[in-house]
Amino acid sequence: MDKIEDILLRKFNIKPRFVTEEDAEFILSLRLDDRLAKFLSPTQNDINAQRHWIRSYKERERQNKECYFIFVSNEIKYGVNRIYNITEFSFEIGSWLFNRNTPEGVAILADLYARDFAFENYKLNECRFEVRKENKSVVAYHKKFNPTLIKEDDQNFYYTLTKEKYDAFKNKILKLY
Repeated sequence: MDKIEDILLRKFNIKPRFVTEEDAEFILSLRLDDRLAKFLSPTQNDINAQRHWIRSYKERERQNKECYFIFVSNEIKYGVNRIYNITEFSFEIGSWLFNRNTPEGVAILADLYARDFAFENYKLNECRFEVRKENKSVVAYHKKFNPTLIKEDDQNFYYTLTKEKYDAFKNKILKLY
């Protein structure tokens, strides 16, 4: 079966790469978009603060503690996804955010790409993530993987997903591409 990166490139001409400080304005524009940011933690409208955050992230990237991907095509930036809180057994995924003009399917493949990257490169067996309860479409998407609900609070569901469960549903998605 094709690798997710190959499908992204072949079907959409989109490549993943690590975020750089030059991406600060784009990331801030995503996080400040009222519709896109509806279920995100509030973000300060401060480009210097965003650049500073990316500089500190790049240090965590160098230490293999975090990866922040941006998905681009011919200078067009579509969105981002991040893996973080990497331990010897698991990782967390989040910051999954794509602009309104992203071709259909790209955000889903980007999510798969980031998870594959963590599972394969770090040899981990568990992905952790949280989803705002009000974000019903994203909750429904994640539930298709059959994750384990570990807790919830007033705002969020908190899940874990084994590599085995992930692979089973991932292969169903990839058959669509």
